[in-house]
Amino acid sequence: MKFGNTLYEKISEEWHSYAVDYRGMTLVLEGDDASEKIDPSEINHEDFFRRYELSKRGIEIFYLAKREWALDRTMRLMQRVDDLQLEVDNPTEVRRAVESLMSELDLVLGFLELNHTGFSKILKKFDKRTGLATRDAKLKELRLSHSFLSGGGGDIGMAKEQLEGLAVRLDRIIARRTNEGKKKKKNSKNRYIFD
Repeated sequence: MKFGNTLYEKISEEWHSYAVDYRGMTLVLEGDDASEKIDPSEINHEDFFRRYELSKRGIEIFYLAKREWALDRTMRLMQRVDDLQLEVDNPTEVRRAVESLMSELDLVLGFLELNHTGFSKILKKFDKRTGLATRDAKLKELRLSHSFLSGGGGDIGMAKEQLEGLAVRLDRIIARRTNEGKKKKKNSKNRYIFD
């Protein structure tokens, strides 16, 4: 169960309840005694797929909550960048906020990717233990119902791309203001020399 340990080590503890129940499904497939695996004919398919469906629902709840949060925060930062055109806000402070949100979104996207891997690995283990071939069909179904797992994070991935564009805009604003500040400083020095 190496992946199960990796999954839970790499994600925030508060997100554990939303993650694929890799350990639980592994216990259904192998039993709780590592030295004696249960007979494949005794594997409780119903329990396995109940856990599988609960895992799908958990990751969907997580995604929808994080999507709403990410889109809201991205829109607020976009407004702050627009306000910079009116010189209402500090561009360096806004740039830090953009970087911070991008880092947080990287964690969310990593969580989604790990869960996609978890679903794939547990289905492969199910097929290996039962001799069935359900993995491909279930992964296809998962791609359709949970496209955010394998499609770059769905709206969260798009929010990150928007933030990357904002970061470029902010860098230009910061550079322009820095150059304007240098010109003003240079002009004020020249004024004193000629006065």
